[in-house]
Amino acid sequence: MVDDLKELAKQEMFRRLAAAEKQRRLAQSHPSFEESQKLIEQQDMQGANGATGAALTSVADGVPVVGPMMVGAAQRGAAALSSLIDGESYADNLKQAQRITDEANKAHPAIHTAGEVTGAVGGTIPMVMAAPAAFGGGGGGMLLRSGISALTGGAIGGADAAVRSGGDADEIKKGIGLGFGLGAVGPAAANLVGKGVKSLIEVGKNRLAARAAGINPEALKFVRRAVTDDGLDAAGVNARLQEMGPDAMLADLGPNTQRQAGALAATPGRAQEIVRSALKDRSGAANTRINAAVDENFGRAPLVSALDAEAVGNQGALSPAYRQAFAQARPFDVTPIADDLTRQIRVLRGDPQKALQRVRTMLNRFGTEELDTNPETMFNTRQAIDGMLSTEADPKVISALTEARQMIDDGLTRAVPNIKEADASFAELARQREALGRGQQVLDSGRTAPRPAELTNEVQQGANPQGMQIGPSAVPLRLTQGARAEIDRIIGTNANDVVALNRLIKGEGDWNRERLATLFGQEKADKVFKVLENERVFADTANTVTRNSETAARQAAQNELGGAGVGFGTEEAFKAGGFRGAARAVALDKAKTVAQALLPESGDAARESLAQTLVSRNRDAVIRALMATGGTARVPALTSPVVKALLLGSPAGAR
Repeated sequence: MVDDLKELAKQEMFRRLAAAEKQRRLAQSHPSFEESQKLIEQQDMQGANGATGAALTSVADGVPVVGPMMVGAAQRGAAALSSLIDGESYADNLKQAQRITDEANKAHPAIHTAGEVTGAVGGTIPMVMAAPAAFGGGGGGMLLRSGISALTGGAIGGADAAVRSGGDADEIKKGIGLGFGLGAVGPAAANLVGKGVKSLIEVGKNRLAARAAGINPEALKFVRRAVTDDGLDAAGVNARLQEMGPDAMLADLGPNTQRQAGALAATPGRAQEIVRSALKDRSGAANTRINAAVDENFGRAPLVSALDAEAVGNQGALSPAYRQAFAQARPFDVTPIADDLTRQIRVLRGDPQKALQRVRTMLNRFGTEELDTNPETMFNTRQAIDGMLSTEADPKVISALTEARQMIDDGLTRAVPNIKEADASFAELARQREALGRGQQVLDSGRTAPRPAELTNEVQQGANPQGMQIGPSAVPLRLTQGARAEIDRIIGTNANDVVALNRLIKGEGDWNRERLATLFGQEKADKVFKVLENERVFADTANTVTRNSETAARQAAQNELGGAGVGFGTEEAFKAGGFRGAARAVALDKAKTVAQALLPESGDAARESLAQTLVSRNRDAVIRALMATGGTARVPALTSPVVKALLLGSPAGAR
């Protein structure tokens, strides 16, 4: 770069001397030679040629240390060339070249100054970039780097002053001092300017991104700060919103976005209406969303009473099958059964004894002590025992009745050969009815609720056919239907309490998730639980934003957003400080009003835009804006060298 400047300066000097020689020769035959030459030179110095010359020579002269040598070399070369052309002495032509340079600089002072600055910067930047450590760009603390830069600046300033002053000691001292001081502040100044440039870049990025998204720049800045404080970047915001589904809002992302929405909801105005209305509408549709998710994954809720009535009706429909079986029955001697019951009655005591006494009496002909050999009597006795077992809780009584039933059932099988076909159908329907009730206990938290492993076993065993039944049992289906009916009951009785729904359906631990996964499948259970978790987050957002929780945090956010929150007003100031306190409070309120008027972006428009951004379900534009403003702004690489060059090159222009 230095060589190029030198060559340009030489060419311009040669052109000027040649033009001057031409004008001199033309003017020798003219009667008013001095006046014409003076007029031509004046016009030349004040015109485009003079401006170009001033710029080129000033740029070359501004280069530290070697600048004066470059200009001097160009002037001496031009003088030598002129001597060959016009035959005049070298000394005269050198004086003329120096005079042309001085007059051009005087005729164009602004160009001269700008050229010297340009030369100083252009000549110093290569040195700064070639040896950054010498100019305070290396490692270590600011003090160390400033010291190194000061030494370098002092050396450059002294050398430059020596060249320009011809070795004058006082000027050299001044140059060293000025270079030392400017070099000392170079690293700190470069750091400060770099931060300023970085800030300007970030402001520009924010405005461009906000304009593209249709958002107020101030609103975008607040949103970006909130999501950053919540530990999210643009990609994290997108992933979190996608995870929570289409009804999620930016206000759901974390405590900081919630508090911003809370500040807006507590500040009278259009922004308050936007936030509160959006949250109210979403909360009102919570049950609809939950029901839709449950229906989609678990199926429509059945009516338990209708299913039970259907099973009872189907059991009743087996009567013809039983009549057909009993048509082929033969009398059966129940004496062995009666003797065994009598033996147990003599030994047992309490309720088991009383229960078997009732069963023993049922085997007699009605009103007599004579045993009845009719198989229908045994059949009716077996049904009576089933009824007793359905309401019995004493395990000893249940054991005694179960053994008695088995004996009677064995006798029936021998007396009525085809009864087991009808029994199998009846028993399947009975198992289904029992499974329907069992399914409604799946989500219980008490002792009646099955453990996940127990439920898995019940489902597996329930699918196996029993007795003479052909094909899989419908017991697992009835368990699922019972559980689905219970979920429907829970949702219906906790219509507006999402927290209660989460507690009752999800439970405190993992058991309910495992139970529902056993009945409906892991994927479907996870989807329903995710919807419930999302609704819990939505409810938490609504509670935080619209109610009295986190009052202090919300008031702090109100102050940050420029809203008029509830705080320490004139009345409180008067109570605390009398008339002086009240006067100060009024003055501060007026100052706040003026500040808000001077900062319109912190007013209603910005708050309204922020409200729309926080509660709108059209999140794509906001995410794109966050992505556009994401990351740390990079300071241009030349920022630091340019700042240091401006400072260290200053001695050249301070002559």
